[in-house]
Amino acid sequence: MHSKFYKKTGETLYTEILPNGLTVYYLPKADYNRTYGLFTTNFGSLDTTFIPKGASTFQTFPEGIAHFLEHKLFEKEDGDVMDKFSALGAQTNAFTSFSRTSYLFSTLENSYACTELLLDFVQSPYFTQENVRKEQGIIQQEIQMYQDDSDWRLFAGLLEKMYPASPLAADIAGTPATINAITADDLYKNYEVFYHPTNMNLFLTGPFEVEEMAAFVRENQATKCFEAQEVPLRQELSAAEPKSGEVLALEVAMPKLALGLRGEDFLPQEARARMKYKIGNQIFLDLLFGRTSQRYEELYNQGLIDDSFGLSFELDERFHFAVFTGDTENPKKLSETLQEALKSYKIDRDFSEEHLQLLKREMLGDYFSSLNSLEYIASQFSSEIYEDLNFFDLPELLNELTLADIEKSAEQFIKAMKVVTFTIVPK
Repeated sequence: MHSKFYKKTGETLYTEILPNGLTVYYLPKADYNRTYGLFTTNFGSLDTTFIPKGASTFQTFPEGIAHFLEHKLFEKEDGDVMDKFSALGAQTNAFTSFSRTSYLFSTLENSYACTELLLDFVQSPYFTQENVRKEQGIIQQEIQMYQDDSDWRLFAGLLEKMYPASPLAADIAGTPATINAITADDLYKNYEVFYHPTNMNLFLTGPFEVEEMAAFVRENQATKCFEAQEVPLRQELSAAEPKSGEVLALEVAMPKLALGLRGEDFLPQEARARMKYKIGNQIFLDLLFGRTSQRYEELYNQGLIDDSFGLSFELDERFHFAVFTGDTENPKKLSETLQEALKSYKIDRDFSEEHLQLLKREMLGDYFSSLNSLEYIASQFSSEIYEDLNFFDLPELLNELTLADIEKSAEQFIKAMKVVTFTIVPK
C-alpha cells in the first residue's frame, strides 16, 4: 500500500491496487463519526459504442443504458438493496455522468457491513427481462420530469447543438424509445466490459483504522473470481458541425440564454499539464465574468444578467467545453457582449495579477471549507483523478499557476473553439 501526505491539507491518502485490478483509496478521518464510501466505474452515457466481451467488432447500444444499468443494480432476486442499507442505518444513492457511474453510502454505524454491501451488490448483477420492463416505465417518468425543467432543457439543448450526432447530444437518461429498446442481455454485455475491477475504483473515508479496513476489503475481493481483462475498447467521440442560433419556445417567464464554447484544440497528454489546463481555463472565465469581476457588476446593473447567471468549464479525456447560462431580457446583446469580451481579454481590466490573486484566495478558501464535507470530498475525488494526481493536489497546482500560464491556456482554447448559442423564449 502506498501513502502520500498532503502538507497543505494535512491529509494522508492511502492507495492500493488489488490483485484483481481494483484501485482502492483510503482517507482516514479520526475526528469524524461518519463513514462515506464511493464505488466508481469509468463508464458513462458516452460509452454506447464499444467492443463487447468475446466480440471483435464495435457494437452500439441504446442511449441511456449506463444510467439504466445504475438503476437495475439496486434490484436483486432477494429484494431492493436500498432496504438493506436502511436496515444498517445507512443512506445510499448512485449517479451517472458522461464518463462515470458511482454508487455510494453514508453511515454513522456498521461501516464494515456497509462497505461489504456496497462491494457485493455492485459486483453481483441480477437482470431479467421482467425487471427490465418494470424499470423502463420508471425511467420514462424520470425523463419526463426533466422535460418539464426549463434550466435542464437549456443545458441539454445547448449540448445537442454543440455536439450533433454524438453521444454528448443525447440525454444521460436516454429517450423513451431508446429505453424501451434495452434488454437484459444488453445490460449484461455492458456490465461485463465496464464493471470489471480494472476499470473501477473504491474510495473510503471516515474514522476507520486503515490497515483493518484494507484487510477487510482485500478479503472481500479475494472471495470473488474475475477473469483477466484488457482496457475496454470504446469508439472515439466524434461530432458533426455545431448548430448555432437555434431557439426553443417553452412556458417560461423570461428568455434563457446558453452560450457554449466547444473546445477543438488537442488536450495535453501529460496529467499535470491537463489538470492545470482545466484549472487555468476555469480561472480565466472567472476573471472575466465571475462575481468578483467588474464586468459582472456592470452586466447586473444594466439588467442583462441576474442571480441565475453562471459559467463553467468542463473537461474530460474525450471533450472539453465552456458554458454560460442565465435568464436575460436581451439574449442577443448578452451573447454579443460575452463574445466580445473573450476576443479582447488581453486588454481587459479584470485580466490582471491583482484580480488573479484575489480569485486564488477565494478558491482556496472554498476548497479548504469543502474539506469539512466527506460527501463533497468523495464526489470530487472520483471526478478529479488524473493518473497520479487528484483532488488533494489542487492547492499546489493553483499556487503554481501564473497569469502567463492562464493566458497560454486561454489562447489555446479560444483560438480553436466553436461558438454556439441556444435560447429558450416564452411561448
